[in-house]
Amino acid sequence: MTEPTAEDWMQEALHEARMAYLIGEVPIGAVIVHQGEIIGRGHNLREHGQDATMHAEIIAIQEACEYLHSWRLADCQLYVTLEPCLMCSGAIINARLPELYFGARDPKLAPFVVCIR
Repeated sequence: MTEPTAEDWMQEALHEARMAYLIGEVPIGAVIVHQGEIIGRGHNLREHGQDATMHAEIIAIQEACEYLHSWRLADCQLYVTLEPCLMCSGAIINARLPELYFGARDPKLAPFVVCIR
């Protein structure tokens, strides 16, 4: 059996995005991988939860932290279908996630990136 690749993990994130789409949410999905295993996954649930913070990345981070019994995700990788927003970027930094892979840039973030630079 071959080891999963980055493309395989992104396919899992895309599966999560499809789950969001099927329930009428913004179709964004995320997975967190630790030592070759998915330990956190999520898709947007803002509308269903009526909670502005229920982004795919936040949900995946919460699940991964619960799995590891630690808020530090230093040995993990995050795969997400769209470039993380500012809120999710802050959560990624605070969780000490060292690797981020996203499928597409978010053009809505361009003005913020210019301001940060």
